[in-house]
Amino acid sequence: MDTVLYEKKDLETIRDGLLKGKIIAFPTDTVFGLACVYDDLNAINKIMKAKNRSYDKALPMMCSSKKMIEQVAVVNANARKLMDRLMPGPLTLIYEKKNLPDFVTLGKKTIAIRMPDDKWIIELINRVNKPLLVTSANLSDSGSLLKWESVYGELNARIDGIVKADATGNAASTIVDVTDDIRIIRSGPISEEEIREAL
Repeated sequence: MDTVLYEKKDLETIRDGLLKGKIIAFPTDTVFGLACVYDDLNAINKIMKAKNRSYDKALPMMCSSKKMIEQVAVVNANARKLMDRLMPGPLTLIYEKKNLPDFVTLGKKTIAIRMPDDKWIIELINRVNKPLLVTSANLSDSGSLLKWESVYGELNARIDGIVKADATGNAASTIVDVTDDIRIIRSGPISEEEIREAL
């Protein structure tokens, strides 16, 4: 496939592409992400193939609001505290899913969700009017990327499009499992101390 280069101002074109099943990479407040709409099985498979990603690992989700998160996930008391104190931002929480088809979570009962601190992505999700699945825009087992040129070098001809701008963070998000006890799955920009403090 030909990988199209977009500018951030091409928001409507990017929205239309995602709704038609395209997989598009864009910069986030952490690292560069690769996205598709959450409910398109063909698009999910395109991302898995483009990244050489194992089907053991479901794709994380991005939502534009806490209300959108509540539509697809069970928000318990601990999750609520972390969401109120630390979202939007570089924090991914693992929730029990609700109202989601099994293919979205690859059969798992949980879903990892983040609300990015990035007005452009929030606007994109709002225009798409549904959550996006967003994983790091790189081949599996290679490092996260921050610059669009790096993404182009690694994924050109493997994905439908790339937004020409750079990520504003320098590390992937902190991941915390909130389904039972609080468990930090991956360290990141938000420290364990900040998480404990928020609770």
